[in-house]
Amino acid sequence: MQFYKVLFFTFLLEVANSNRISYEDDMILRFTNEINNWVKTGEESEEFQRLLDYLTIPTSLQHANWHSFTDEKSTAICVICRSVVDVFIESRKKGMSANDIKSNVIKLCTRMNIETERVCNGSVTLNLPTILHIIDAKPNLTGSTICGVVLESKSCPLINDEFNWTINIDSGPPKLIDVDESEEIINIVQITDIHYDPNYEPYGNAYCDEPICCRRGQNNTNRSNEVAGYWGHYNQCDSPWHAVVDILEQIRDTHQNISYVYFTGDIVDHGVWETSFEGNTESINKSYSQIYETFKNIPVYPILGNHEPHPLNLFAPNTIADDEINTQWLYNMMARLWINFGWLPESTRSTILKGGYYTLSPKKGFRIIALNSNVCYSYNWWLWYQPKDPDDQLQWLADTLLQAEKDGEFVHILAHIPANKECQTTWKREYLKIVDRYARIIRAQFNGHTHNDELQLFYSSNNSTTINNVAWNGGSATAFSNLNPNYKLYIVDSKNYAVKDIENWMYNLTLANENAAQRPLWYKSYSFKEEYDIPDLSYNSLHNMLSKLAHDEDLLSRYYRNFFKRAEPSLKNECNMVCMTTYICRIITSLEDQAKYCN
Repeated sequence: MQFYKVLFFTFLLEVANSNRISYEDDMILRFTNEINNWVKTGEESEEFQRLLDYLTIPTSLQHANWHSFTDEKSTAICVICRSVVDVFIESRKKGMSANDIKSNVIKLCTRMNIETERVCNGSVTLNLPTILHIIDAKPNLTGSTICGVVLESKSCPLINDEFNWTINIDSGPPKLIDVDESEEIINIVQITDIHYDPNYEPYGNAYCDEPICCRRGQNNTNRSNEVAGYWGHYNQCDSPWHAVVDILEQIRDTHQNISYVYFTGDIVDHGVWETSFEGNTESINKSYSQIYETFKNIPVYPILGNHEPHPLNLFAPNTIADDEINTQWLYNMMARLWINFGWLPESTRSTILKGGYYTLSPKKGFRIIALNSNVCYSYNWWLWYQPKDPDDQLQWLADTLLQAEKDGEFVHILAHIPANKECQTTWKREYLKIVDRYARIIRAQFNGHTHNDELQLFYSSNNSTTINNVAWNGGSATAFSNLNPNYKLYIVDSKNYAVKDIENWMYNLTLANENAAQRPLWYKSYSFKEEYDIPDLSYNSLHNMLSKLAHDEDLLSRYYRNFFKRAEPSLKNECNMVCMTTYICRIITSLEDQAKYCN
């Protein structure tokens, strides 16, 4: 209920002052002044304590995604962000030491219940060197811009010309390419978001007060009767190693004719406040070695997830030379592993080293483009430093697609972060323009990150009722959070590389833990065509399915249950037709305002 008090409190403030300043601006001004006084004197005034109490994050929202906040919650998080950032930007300019800034930010983080003191301490310590480097290098940077990038909401809009950029996209008409179908198919498996946790402790604490539980050393905070399962846990817990090995062996043993494996990122766990170069390197090496040993001669095409760097989310431009804050160590390791395993040709090394992306043609007429879309993630602080097309990736994408079109190639695009609201608006807009231009040769996109079983349908800029592309999400191998582990098998036309059907494979985590001595009972939960009663996966059929979802409660209920991979903890709360309809909005992707499709 704390957030509701914000509106009441700001109303009182507004009554006491003139109407020239908005509620939000008034709150930011007052909170900024109070933080400044606290930093200077070390003492908390009564108003400062009152503001802190009103703005404190409720424990129930402590680990929530800030992008999901609306109304008063969105206002409150914007007030917190802009006030705190503005104070410490000014403090830095006036010569405050890094240690003093760190100490004060940790105190505020803890006092406002953003995280526990241990998590606040670790997170601030890891991220502050990058943030201070950016602030020092960009003297005109403001809290409004930083919070606009991080939140991009009505409360915190991004108003900065530096973020309004475009790339050069060929304006010629799309080249017509033969898209005849074939009776022959190839099988492609997608694995994503394994989130291997080296500290997972079976029968340990499943309910802790940190961003990830079920770990060694957390038993002293166990206030529930639930313990971590052997194969994983529905709460905020990642994957034990034996569960990672099991999913790989399940795929190898069950599917005998795999042409390619798409691995769409996120190896490292959610222990975001205590990552290290050494720990990330060990998890990445161990996981990729296991993937290689399991699939042997089957080509694997991997991409980076946002959890792979240290600290997580931070992908520095290739111009940053400081080894303590750049991402070159990760790009170097990925180039070495991916090429040495024989998955990628030597020709991919240059772009991997530049920005973690690459392209290759596994066979004539077919091209795979693997992006590092993590650079667009709103929690990648380096966006403040280099807003425009980081590492020239989108321009490279447009140029690569133009050449593929000239060469008569069909394309699959792999990207960890989907083109959704967590991807910075300008990057997303330019990406959508590229997809729109080359929609005829892009036969499918494959994403991860969300952990949900979902899809995105891309609507043409020329006709807002016509789908011209689709992105499939692979779900997640981890159960984090309140989901069953899964992977997907795509049945793909061997001539035009369109997806003809999808099989989702998963297991019930509750049953697996009840029979811990046995391997989990994997099963095919659906064939996409059968589940949604469509004749094929053509854009017309997908459009019809989407239209039907809006008024067919049974079909929508099926999509809703599959979205959460049939995990009972996610489905225990009632969700009526109006509630479930909100999930339709996530499907629609357009250059126009997609909200109009969701009313």
